[in-house]
Amino acid sequence: MSEKQIKISTLNVPTLLDLELPKPVKELIKTLTKEKAEIYLIGGFVRDMLIGRLSYDLDFVVVDKSALELGKELALKHDGNCFLLDKLTETTRVMLKEEVAPSYTFDFTPVLKSNLEADFARRDFTINTLAINLKELNILIDKFSGLDDLNQKKIKAVKSENLLDDPLRFIRAFRFAAYLQCEIEPELFYFIKSNLDDKKVSSLLKSVAGERISTELWKILDNDNSSKYIRQMADVGLLEEIMPELTPMRKVTPNSHHHLWLFDHSLELVKTFEENFHKIPEWAKQELNNPFSASASPVKKSVAKLGALLHDVGKPSTWEIKKNNGEEKHTFYGHDKVGAEITKDISEKLKFSNLIQETISRLVRYHLRPFQLQQGDAPITDRALYRFFRDVGEDMPLLLMLAMADLYATCGPKITKEDLSSGEKLILFLFDEYKKYKTREIEAAKKPKLLDGNEVMKLTGLKPSPILGQVMKELDEAIAVGEIKTKEEAKNWVLLRCKAVL
Repeated sequence: MSEKQIKISTLNVPTLLDLELPKPVKELIKTLTKEKAEIYLIGGFVRDMLIGRLSYDLDFVVVDKSALELGKELALKHDGNCFLLDKLTETTRVMLKEEVAPSYTFDFTPVLKSNLEADFARRDFTINTLAINLKELNILIDKFSGLDDLNQKKIKAVKSENLLDDPLRFIRAFRFAAYLQCEIEPELFYFIKSNLDDKKVSSLLKSVAGERISTELWKILDNDNSSKYIRQMADVGLLEEIMPELTPMRKVTPNSHHHLWLFDHSLELVKTFEENFHKIPEWAKQELNNPFSASASPVKKSVAKLGALLHDVGKPSTWEIKKNNGEEKHTFYGHDKVGAEITKDISEKLKFSNLIQETISRLVRYHLRPFQLQQGDAPITDRALYRFFRDVGEDMPLLLMLAMADLYATCGPKITKEDLSSGEKLILFLFDEYKKYKTREIEAAKKPKLLDGNEVMKLTGLKPSPILGQVMKELDEAIAVGEIKTKEEAKNWVLLRCKAVL
């Protein structure tokens, strides 16, 4: 270990207390600088500070003092909350009130002075060992040439064997590479691949909580150039360790529509998703760049990219090759439904939220629908559009972007430039029509319904039942496509419809 001490002021970046941080965050840091105990800020916050990125997670090493005791003192003084993250290591988290310091976390891990060097040496990657002693705010402590690796955009392990201490680090190597747009050092890349080939970490990875794996996966997909790193994860065998359901896809061959083997086609979709994202309307880009839920990660397009990766996962079990006039025809009847069920299993194993589980399954279930709408030269009817938009719902922008990716990843010998051009026009048309549909839905919600459920029951004598639900659904559809415009027309339609079904 050859420690370097570098003046931060020479690196053309602000020192810790000169950063643009919320005042309560700075006040807490100032309190820490006055502590008698030796305290180091280490890891991601320091790394991101040096490259001018905003970070919200501050990790501290507290020397020869109880982290829980310190956390309680800080929570009391700064009107925050303190709780134990890990009983074994006594890692303690302090959080200030959301209204004064949203999203910031302060984690404290105690270490004996005699174990301080070992604590640095046990960490994962050199870029995450950069530290600042809070007694010397202008000094960057660099024990493993992490600054050089950061500047050279290189992900290098402190020791390759350290990855075995927590197998999640195999995934984190690709997460940091994607986040920083770095290259994984060849020695580290080979270490990951050889351990996966030898199955040394397979059982270890199975012991990692699904939530931890999915957090890293989303952080990879959140990047605009994630396809490169997803491909690398596939190349070392890591992607199939996370989702073994992908492995059967390696057996499905190219055909007249697909120029790639199915496994590679699915990877290609993540690439074509990112390459063609610029083509969609601005409102759709903004929508897809929004967080999927209250958490910052994943954003909606990351969920769509994972849906793209899994869209054909149902094909291997539905694959048949039939011969017609000497020509082979590959069929995958029902693979959309089968794939949706497999996707649910993957989502449950990786502990996705219920909303994300439902969305990814819906994307896989309906990924064929956009191109099924077009029947030869016949125009798409308003009724077909309404049913499509109704069935997919709020996930429509995600599905249409998946369809755009699928279009450009499907370039078999029977696919012409004209096919690609007309396919793109169809998708952009559907984006525009969906926007109009949403506007109409918003306007309709502001107006009273022509007939509500109670009025229909009173008019027809129907009771709450599947039949009533179906009548209401068809009534809404007829109104939406402009077939019914007045209350009287609605009443007459309901009476005629009920005669037909009763």
